[in-house]
Amino acid sequence: MTDQPVRAAIVGLGRWGENLTTAPTSALRFTHATTRSTGKAQDFCRKQELTLLLSFDEVLACNQIEAVVLATPHSQHGEQIRHAAAARKHVFVEKPLALHLDDAQEATAAAQRAGIHLCVGFNRRFLPAFQRLEVGAGALGRLLHVEGAFSGSFGYQYTDQMWRGDTSENPAGGMAAMGIHILDLMIALLGPVRRVSTISRHVAVPSQLQDVTSVMLDFTCGATGSLSTLMSTANFWRLHVFGANGWAQMPDQTSLITATLDGHLHREDFAPCDSLAAELDAFAHQIRTGQPYPVSLRQALDGVAAMEAIAISAENGGRWTDVVTASSR
Repeated sequence: MTDQPVRAAIVGLGRWGENLTTAPTSALRFTHATTRSTGKAQDFCRKQELTLLLSFDEVLACNQIEAVVLATPHSQHGEQIRHAAAARKHVFVEKPLALHLDDAQEATAAAQRAGIHLCVGFNRRFLPAFQRLEVGAGALGRLLHVEGAFSGSFGYQYTDQMWRGDTSENPAGGMAAMGIHILDLMIALLGPVRRVSTISRHVAVPSQLQDVTSVMLDFTCGATGSLSTLMSTANFWRLHVFGANGWAQMPDQTSLITATLDGHLHREDFAPCDSLAAELDAFAHQIRTGQPYPVSLRQALDGVAAMEAIAISAENGGRWTDVVTASSR
């Protein structure tokens, strides 16, 4: 069975759920689907040859399904993971794992008790430029500081009636949609965050969302960082890591520039990759072969803890807020 694609159901067929379903995977095959608005999904499911089920419970009861892929509102993730674990279904969940650390810890504990694989969808981990940066980070010497930005115009598309336009589902503006990707890459390079200070404001978008967010980060390793994410401007991406021996920068998602202390610059450009297919295939490979998924559950929990602190700091006008991690509780 190791050479057979993992049979999966997509749960949630909004824009991102459809993107995941149509990603050109080789190790995972979507066979079933369920979503809140089944009527709207019928044509899509017919084209993709998906069996449309009426509820998540039906998905969990189906013996043909080995794994579920959750593209659902953030607040539902923890409960859905726990139910899937009880049904012995492997779970791929879109970021964030949960909005609150307690919920995320309960979900991961349920997955571990059930012996199922749980993976979180941080597709930017699969960018070749980031993978090269991660491998070569040691050459930068002690890491001192990191800066990152991920912005776009998504906020103009959301209304208060949509869950993506709801502040309870999206605290601190664009953090859950975009900024969390940069935060995850920072954690991959520097480890957990110790405390944060956040300014987040509603300025331009039609919904109630705070569309301009800026975060200062203090990492446990001693490095500092800054992160910005806007939902009301043109698309923008940057990740810049500074070390005692030089720096490395991704000015976009397909390039890497490095600099040494003597001023030597080196630029490398990478072919675009389908990071959605890559993350789903990595999930399937972990199920079939035990190959480790690049994002550990510890890192995912560290990200939830930092996100929760970022939201609290934003509510308190930027006050420095300690990140309460799983190990400190």
